[in-house]
Amino acid sequence: MEHSMRLVEKHCSKYLEMFAECIQKYPHTWQMDCELERRKLARCAESNPEILHIKSVCAKQFQVYEKCMSEAASNPEKCTESFQVFSSCAAEALLTFKAAESSSSPNCSKTEESSDSNV
Repeated sequence: MEHSMRLVEKHCSKYLEMFAECIQKYPHTWQMDCELERRKLARCAESNPEILHIKSVCAKQFQVYEKCMSEAASNPEKCTESFQVFSSCAAEALLTFKAAESSSSPNCSKTEESSDSNV
């Protein structure tokens, strides 16, 4: 989850900030009062290929975490374990995404490195 949060922060910081501010403003009713901000953040996050990969690979783990957060809205600490399970899945998914991405991209950097060393 830490990796996916960094991606969201990098690509969607404006929406993440708006959502966080809304949650702070409405701590007891954020699930209803911050729905618009949550949807904007989700739309932004879903436009990132790495996040889409994590979402597809870890959908089950995320659903468990999201359900827990809905049921324990006033006590999110109860969801620490499901958060950690999703976080581990996300980290693994990101590794497989990067490995697949690097194996499918042209090997230009190695060619450039070898030509640089001959100069």
